[in-house]
This record gives sequence, structure tokens and C-alpha cells, in this order.
Amino acid sequence: MSTQSPASASSTTEARRFTGRYAFVNAAAGAGIGQAVARALLREGADVAVTDVSARRLERLEADLTAAFPDSRILARVADAGDEQAVAAVFDDVRSEFGRLDLLVNSVGLNRLSAFPDTPLDSWNAVLSASLTSHFLHARAAWPLLERSSAPAVVNVSSLAAEAPVPFGEVAYAAAKGGVLGLTRALAAEGARHGIRANAVMPGLIWNEHLTNGVAGEYVEAYRARRPMGRDGEPEEVADVVLFLGSPDSRHMTGQVLRVAC
Repeated sequence: MSTQSPASASSTTEARRFTGRYAFVNAAAGAGIGQAVARALLREGADVAVTDVSARRLERLEADLTAAFPDSRILARVADAGDEQAVAAVFDDVRSEFGRLDLLVNSVGLNRLSAFPDTPLDSWNAVLSASLTSHFLHARAAWPLLERSSAPAVVNVSSLAAEAPVPFGEVAYAAAKGGVLGLTRALAAEGARHGIRANAVMPGLIWNEHLTNGVAGEYVEAYRARRPMGRDGEPEEVADVVLFLGSPDSRHMTGQVLRVAC
């Protein structure tokens, strides 16, 4: 019986499904899914553009990735994922550096817990901007570059909150992540004529440092009570599904949602 942890299991893969391919991952410098996806893509041979709103985190990530994957091209840019001009500028750089894009991964998400009657409009707008509008902006900016690929794909990261939110103040987040599912299906419908596939992952509770640093205990425990596997999911486990959806392994899948640790 293997004693390998879920995280280390994905790190030992010998597959190189993304050799010669170009990928883009936003929200890549945090402790969660985006960083795990970026590392997995580089491990499987991709050249990767990564963005994050934090210059300090991104600088550290770029140094770590460059040391770990010295033969890969890594394009790191600081950008607010909800800022139209910032996103456009980043994709200008991607066009200059890569020429095309084979995979776009939208992993940006922001959740501000607030009881519904007390939710201010600025909080609602901030959550929708980060968790939904950012996906639209990136997909729109990436579209011409995806059209240049022989096997283009978009993978959006939604959340279990889109279908089954807990009653602890995540109305804005649930609305945004539900919107991500609608956006994904619309992109799949419109992208089909261009050969662009669009799918989504819907993670349940995925471990990251924020779960032990300031996130409301009752909120976390409500999600933990639902865990069918009896543990939090690992970011690397979501990354494995993202790579499946972004690779030729899922070449006849579009408009689909795959649940992870739900």
C-alpha cells in the first residue's frame, strides 16, 4: 500500500503532455490552486505566463519556479485581474513572448464573508470583479491568441459555493462562482466554431494557509462537515483535474464541470 501523500503523488508524474505548449495562469502566487496549476504545467513541459496582484509574492514565485524549472520560459507580470487595462497589457506581453496561447486557467477568487442584509455594495462589487469579471476579461483578451492554437482550451475555477453555499455570508461569492459556470458554458458554445474548448472545475474545501489564518471557523467547519473523503482537498489535486481539462486527454469535452473534493 502506497504511503505517498496526495500532493506528492502528482509531483512524481512522468507525463509531459504540455511540451511545446503555452499556458497562462492568473492568481498564481498565492498559497492555493493557481500556484499548484502553474507548477504542474511547468513540470509537464509547458512555458507559462503567471500573474498576481501582489508584486512581493510574484517575485518570490518567479524565483522559485525559475530555479525549479530552468529550461522553461516563465513570464511573470503583476496585474489586478479585475482591471481591464492591466489585463490587456499582460496579454500584449504574452503575444510578444509566446505568439499564441494553448491554455488559459482562470483561478482568481475573492470571498468576503458578510451576512446578506449587511453586505455593502462595494463588497459585492469587489467579489464579483475578482471572482467573475476577471474570468471574462482574461478570456476576452486571450481569445485571439487561443485562436492561433491547434488545441486551445480554457479552464475556469468555480466553487462548490456555486451550487451549495453554506449559510454563513457568502452570497456574493456564490453568485460570482455561479456566474463562472454560466460563463464557461457560453464560452464553450461560442468557442466551438473556433475549436476552443471551455470547461470548469468546482472544488470543495481546498486546504490553504488562509484556513488557519483569519477565516471564520464556522464557515470552514460547515464545509468540512460535507467532505465525502473525510479530509480537505489539496491544491495539487485540483491542479491534476485542471491539467486533464486543458490537455488533449479531454479533447472531446467542452462546457463541462468537474467536481473536486465535493
